[in-house]
Amino acid sequence: MYYVILDSEKFPPSILHEDQYFQWYNPMKNDHRVEFRGTMNQCYSYIARRDRRRSPLKPH
Repeated sequence: MYYVILDSEKFPPSILHEDQYFQWYNPMKNDHRVEFRGTMNQCYSYIARRDRRRSPLKPH
């Protein structure tokens, strides 16, 4: 299981394996947000869709 973690709106989200997640973060604290859980490929797809929605295409 992998997690997409958002620490702050200023930084891009991180993808962490669940072992790393529990080493770095305490799930009971509100200092981060888990945006998505799944396989590594699902996490990368989630970030790609998320970034596409947030940044509109720039006209040439």
